[in-house]
Amino acid sequence: MSREIENEFKIMLTKAEYERILAMYEFDGIVQTNHYFDTDELEMSAKHTTVRVREVDDKYLLQVKLPTEVRYSRVEFCEELGEIPETVSAEQLKRLTGADFPEVRRLGTLKTTRNIHKFDGGEIDLDCSEYFDVVDYELEIEFSDEVKARAVLDEISARIGIQPSAEVCSGKLHRFLARFKENT
Repeated sequence: MSREIENEFKIMLTKAEYERILAMYEFDGIVQTNHYFDTDELEMSAKHTTVRVREVDDKYLLQVKLPTEVRYSRVEFCEELGEIPETVSAEQLKRLTGADFPEVRRLGTLKTTRNIHKFDGGEIDLDCSEYFDVVDYELEIEFSDEVKARAVLDEISARIGIQPSAEVCSGKLHRFLARFKENT
């Protein structure tokens, strides 16, 4: 079980912008599948809380992300699992986070091909995600040093013409849920 603070900028991209950034740096790639969980009433999402099992290389990590008071930041709790469950109990969520939450059920999956380029103070995550009938593209800059991360964001913005003021787009969960609601 672990707890960490996540700091990131997120920007939605067109396919052309994605391809231009992909050509700018050397990347290492992984494929990860997020299995999203919530109640039937989407109570967790309403609380800006993400519950997912991230599947990478036959490993399953239960992750719960909670909002913080700090802009661009979330606190993340993690626990390795042996398989992908259909539900996560209220007791398991409390043990992991210390907070009271209801039992949640698996809603569906979002598969991401993630291209990673590390830099001093952070990393660029260039994502192509597929869920339902959607393919979308996203730039995430995860950081421990906001000044260095902002310099990387400014460099990318200048070279491909994206707006750095669009530092926070809706996350994968919110995009997934929007399509989930359309399909249920």
